[in-house]
Amino acid sequence: MKSLLLTAREIYAWAKQETPSHSDLEVYVSQGIGRSVVWSEKKCEDVQQSQGGGVGLRVILRPDRKSRGGQQGYAFTTSFLKESVQTAARKAAETASLLPAEEFRQMPVPSNGAEARMPENDLYDSAVFSESLASLMEQMKERESRLLKDYPLLKSVLRIGFGEGSGETVILNSNGVERNFPGTHVSLGVSCLAEKGSERQEGGFGQSKRFKSDLDWDRTFTLAADRTIALLGGKPIPSGAVPVVMDPSVACEFLSLVSSGVCADSVQKGKSPLMNKLGQSVASSLVTLVDDGALKRGIATSPYDDEGVPTQRTAVLTRGVLEHYLYDTYTALKDKTVSTGNAGRAGFKSSPSSGPSNFYLQAGATAREKLLKMTTGLYLYEVMGLHMADPVSGDFSVGVIGAWLEKGEWRGGVRGVTLAGNLLSLLKNIDCVCDDLTFFGSVGSPTFRVSELSVSGS
Repeated sequence: MKSLLLTAREIYAWAKQETPSHSDLEVYVSQGIGRSVVWSEKKCEDVQQSQGGGVGLRVILRPDRKSRGGQQGYAFTTSFLKESVQTAARKAAETASLLPAEEFRQMPVPSNGAEARMPENDLYDSAVFSESLASLMEQMKERESRLLKDYPLLKSVLRIGFGEGSGETVILNSNGVERNFPGTHVSLGVSCLAEKGSERQEGGFGQSKRFKSDLDWDRTFTLAADRTIALLGGKPIPSGAVPVVMDPSVACEFLSLVSSGVCADSVQKGKSPLMNKLGQSVASSLVTLVDDGALKRGIATSPYDDEGVPTQRTAVLTRGVLEHYLYDTYTALKDKTVSTGNAGRAGFKSSPSSGPSNFYLQAGATAREKLLKMTTGLYLYEVMGLHMADPVSGDFSVGVIGAWLEKGEWRGGVRGVTLAGNLLSLLKNIDCVCDDLTFFGSVGSPTFRVSELSVSGS
């Protein structure tokens, strides 16, 4: 069977025949397989297996060979056949001809010896697909039974979902860039229903990893049950400014907003609260934020970004000071700097733009239990509506679910309240960061405390 790299080279040759001689061409080819199992209320509900891939073609038309920049067009196809590829190439070139030229529309060149040095065994797990579907379902059945036995307040395990996949990506361009790399992923999620008297609450927990051995089944099931039961008895608390402890799962949602705000594309479009703040203190001195595309076993780790530039570790904030934005080639040229290896795309159907890779808050020195014992305030398990936050100002107002904490003692669930604030104010008011860095997908955070946030309750 022909390798994907050889196929991509053939696709490049076909596409080049259909684009003007003075144009630049990029071919992005991806292919993958996956499967998933869903177990619900003591029976298998669904099994799916998938296979797919496609080709993305980016064309930059230049007035002549000496000109910098040009008009960019993009098209894709799910077929690897010559006719389909050439049709897509013509469409990309036609689209480019209709768009304005931009000086900074350029493709990367090979990086002069600064190539990625990431072994394949940091990216690809041979244990993926090694287990039979029957074995996976038996594990789900056994753990469901154990959970219901150990937690009397659980009414049922609503859903257990397991998924795994592998794939390969190839990137070629007319400047001589040629990259190909594999990858795997696995995920596990559990949702439960708890009941106490007439009250019923749903909750859960999930993980996504690159390697199967990093997926902690015991922790996932235990936390799913604990979080669900913690929601029972939830009631509003009095309005006011209170200390707030962010569970890592909630913290990662806020950090995801921050990661969007440090992408050069957002900054240059005026859609970030961190515009014009390089070199300034924008957060607590306890806050060091890192984007690391080469993080060992990270879910977003790869040797190269999505236009073929080697990935790297970038210190975005160091002890509260904003040091770097995240760049792809286009945004870097606009700011007269170099790419940080942060070109991302939503698969072969889209052209690249600046985006985060593995983005995380660096762990602090405080043990989580110590923080809980010295805190009286609101502990957050879940936020709702954070996607509605203002991308320019950073203002947010969200519904929250959590628990009230008094010096390490849980005093009951909290719900029916709204948390309001500003993203930068939140970062500045972080007064304790724990040592339990946890990743949820490609975003990671330890537990941390914000000295106060405004709560609207009873």
